[in-house]
Amino acid sequence: MEVITLARPSKATSTAPCFWTNSEVLQWMKNSLPELFNKYGGFFKSHGIRGRTLFMLNDNLLLEMGINNAQDRAQYRIEIAKLKIKSDLLTLKNTHHKGNIRFLEENPISELSPNDTI
Repeated sequence: MEVITLARPSKATSTAPCFWTNSEVLQWMKNSLPELFNKYGGFFKSHGIRGRTLFMLNDNLLLEMGINNAQDRAQYRIEIAKLKIKSDLLTLKNTHHKGNIRFLEENPISELSPNDTI
C-alpha cells in the first residue's frame, strides 16, 4: 500500500492541518508554494489565516483577500485541496474503529472499485 506523507509546517509539529496556527500555515506555504508565499504570504498573515480557515478558502475569498491573479488563486485552491485530501486520508488511516480499520487494511482505498461501498 502507498505510504501517504503530509508536508507539515515543521518537523516539530504533529498537529493536523485543520488545527494549524497562522504561523504553521505560513510555514506550509513557504515550503509548498514558495513563489506564491513571496507574493501573498503577507495577505495570509494579515488576515490571520489558520488551518481551518485555509480549508474554507474559495475563489471569492482569495479574491477578497487581494489575490487578483486567477492563475494564482487556482494554484492555491489546488494545493489546498491536495493538503486536505492528504490530511483526510491520514485521519482515516489513523482511525482505530474496529471493523472500519480492518476493512481499510483489507481493501486499500486505491484498490477499491467504483462499485465498492464502505
